[in-house]
Amino acid sequence: MSRSRKRMPGSTWCCCKSQKKGKQASSRKFRRKAHVLLHQGNDHLLPFKSFEVMRSWDLGGDGKAFFGFHPDEEWYAKLMRK
Repeated sequence: MSRSRKRMPGSTWCCCKSQKKGKQASSRKFRRKAHVLLHQGNDHLLPFKSFEVMRSWDLGGDGKAFFGFHPDEEWYAKLMRK
């Protein structure tokens, strides 16, 4: 695995490596809200997408960005490591 590299030079903004924890919390909140609304009989209020329950800014990072191909740069080699 020492030679494994990413295929696309992209990463998240801010300090986190992934948004896994935020996505898990969002899904949990979405399922809970749907469960409660179904038992209350409010079928017309059910959310369709997870962003109706939790904002994307509440996740771990601010999304992904593409940094372009710069194979001669030092930061590019560090970015492409897994």
